[in-house]
Amino acid sequence: MRGFGTLVAIVCFVSGWFPICMKLKGMELRSDMKVEFRGACWFGPVAAPGLVAVLAIVLLSDVVPVASAGTPAGQTAQPTWLSVVEEGTRQASRELPESKPVGWEKPGILKAFTFGIDYTLVSDYVWRGINLSEYAGEGREKLNHQVGVSISADLEKLTGLPVGTLGASFWFEWYAGQNDAAFGGGRHHLQEVDYTLYWAHEIPAVPLDVEIGWIAYQFPFLEGDAQWTHEVYLTLNFDDTAIFGEAVLNPYVSYYLDVDDVRAGWIEIGIGHEFALSDFGLDKAPILKDLSFTPSLVLGIDHRYYDKAGFGSANATGTRLANLLYGLEATLDLNGVFGIPPRYGSLSLTGFLNFSQSFHDDNAAVQDEFFGGVKVGYEW
Repeated sequence: MRGFGTLVAIVCFVSGWFPICMKLKGMELRSDMKVEFRGACWFGPVAAPGLVAVLAIVLLSDVVPVASAGTPAGQTAQPTWLSVVEEGTRQASRELPESKPVGWEKPGILKAFTFGIDYTLVSDYVWRGINLSEYAGEGREKLNHQVGVSISADLEKLTGLPVGTLGASFWFEWYAGQNDAAFGGGRHHLQEVDYTLYWAHEIPAVPLDVEIGWIAYQFPFLEGDAQWTHEVYLTLNFDDTAIFGEAVLNPYVSYYLDVDDVRAGWIEIGIGHEFALSDFGLDKAPILKDLSFTPSLVLGIDHRYYDKAGFGSANATGTRLANLLYGLEATLDLNGVFGIPPRYGSLSLTGFLNFSQSFHDDNAAVQDEFFGGVKVGYEW
């Protein structure tokens, strides 16, 4: 455990702080690719706060002795932080009234609905490889605040028919540096508002999940017809359990088509896998048992989107690779940490680090970017 703790501590430190606070203007990753760090000192505390709890716990496991099974006769074993927490948990369970079982369901018609809300604090708003929160002379990073609200209805629970799920969401981005950004209008800090409607359905025989949706994008800093644009999209989520016996890569393919101002498309192909520490012998360890890590990889394919939206070449109209997004999330299930019963919903804390590698640098906003932040989510 001591060696494991030291290793994780080093990885967290190096990935979250060291390369960020060096304030390098450019760092060679290979002969044809450079990474630029702009205003990097804000990035450290914004990008990795979700990993700070992990780092502290792991360091404690190295510094504080873990109970040994071989305590000599006549000597009293010293209490450890693990034993103290476990004893406190057992004492609390004896004092508190018995909660509802894990299988608790919402009453009546509410069982068909799912509500969610989340708040994200991120160092840069990078969307489809485009940094929408970067401008010359920015200096220290201006923070991006993002809020999302969603609701979905399981139509089978409402109608008794296997007709899928209907959902809607509302999301907005508030940027502290909006007045000075290249895409700003100088009127206010609200950069973008998204409205989404979708229908999803599972096809077990394939096995495949299909989602079809519509997104309305509003850019309050613009005026006239440019303030709005609309997209339709199709997402195919493949269940690879039939291949591996369990979900391993969770692959998906999405195609977004702008049918308004841009009139171009964007393709995403992604994979990812969640690693819960409880599956690695830590199912009894306080806090660690409720922690999971999810690495991901998303390939973005530009179907004339950059060029039509003004981020590419003036005369290029083909389909090409756009960017590769490397991601890592650390999610803490706060229900498990604090013993919150399921009837009160689920609460989570997530820290994330991303690197967007651009395959072409036709525009200053389309560059290699490190970014990250922290997210708090609630669902009921």
